[in-house]
Amino acid sequence: MDIQFFNQTEEQTERAEQLITHIFSFIEEKHEMNIVFLTKDQIQEMNRTYRNIDKVTDVISFPDQEDDYIGDIFICLDRAKEQAEDYGHTLEREIGFLAVHGYLHLLGYDHHTEAEEQIMFAKQEAILKRASLERKAS
Repeated sequence: MDIQFFNQTEEQTERAEQLITHIFSFIEEKHEMNIVFLTKDQIQEMNRTYRNIDKVTDVISFPDQEDDYIGDIFICLDRAKEQAEDYGHTLEREIGFLAVHGYLHLLGYDHHTEAEEQIMFAKQEAILKRASLERKAS
């Protein structure tokens, strides 16, 4: 997996980049993708422009099936921090979840129906478990 990282925030992202690189080291497919870290304002603008949804979101993916390049994932770090606290798990788990969730969308998985959601979420959890970031039982 070849991942290019771009940081459009004032946050330090080295730890997040190392974490994501570790998670994807367990995936054997040879894909290329970009991961971009954004602020709330930036991801809200992107959500408004490309999805006609005028609100902050946590992750947006744009697939682009060109050779091995599968697309771009945009992650809002501030939203990841809030959700980690809301869900009672680590920031690492949340960032990992968002990266994997975005990756699966790039591959064509979705969660519009219950059946699609079950398939996608099972794949997410399997990837995160291999990286020791599984969801803790509450």
